[in-house]
Amino acid sequence: MWWSHPELSLLMISLAAWLAVGMLHLAMPSHSGAGQCSMAAHTGADHHGAVRLDMVADRCAGMPSPAMPFLASLTMWMVMAAAMMLPTTLPAARSISLNGRWQRRHRGQAWFAAGYLAVWWFFGVVTLAVAGALAPKPVGSVVVSGTLAIAAGWELTRGKRCFLRGCHRVRSLPADGRRADRAAMGEGLRIGLRCTGACGPMMVPMALAPHALWLMGVLFGVVAAEKLVTNAVDHLRVFAAVLAAIAVIVMSGAPLG
Repeated sequence: MWWSHPELSLLMISLAAWLAVGMLHLAMPSHSGAGQCSMAAHTGADHHGAVRLDMVADRCAGMPSPAMPFLASLTMWMVMAAAMMLPTTLPAARSISLNGRWQRRHRGQAWFAAGYLAVWWFFGVVTLAVAGALAPKPVGSVVVSGTLAIAAGWELTRGKRCFLRGCHRVRSLPADGRRADRAAMGEGLRIGLRCTGACGPMMVPMALAPHALWLMGVLFGVVAAEKLVTNAVDHLRVFAAVLAAIAVIVMSGAPLG
């Protein structure tokens, strides 16, 4: 089965990444939701019996923040990108695998996936750096909702349609040798760039609220539908409406952590 369906190995990696996201969510400090930070009073006695009062700020869902350093944020992003984006590459990965020589089926798609994820990881670095520079403090639901509204608007543009069409095109590649390796990685980079252009705006909210697992699941559904449905370009108004509805739900106080 693994040789007749080599793309299943990428699906297994994606499933492992989803499991890792859950583990990271549990391992990292808990979040009370964007815009819902609180100050909790904790009392305790020192060795003289004096009572002291410590005000401890609860961490929020916004990213990046002092409570979640940049490297931790980037780690979460890299795992999320593998979990959410690898399943959407299965048709392209299968095409590259089956059009290469039999003995290099897994090798070709591995180079392709490496190039594809490299683009998304770079996008994450830039997004997190810009978010940290513009909003050093944790952001609230208003900002997250605003980015979702922008993503909904992007769905209706000509640029979105062009980028999305590019995500569905796989070029013919050399069948063997180092040229095939370079071409497979180059194809991953090419499709990755088009996919970040198409779906990047709707991934920005995940950089701001990485602990909102429900939001991650819903956005994954939208991304997967756009990437895996052949005529998804004809349904962009539907996807825009879904993103607008999510923006309203976030604004109404849905948990982001």
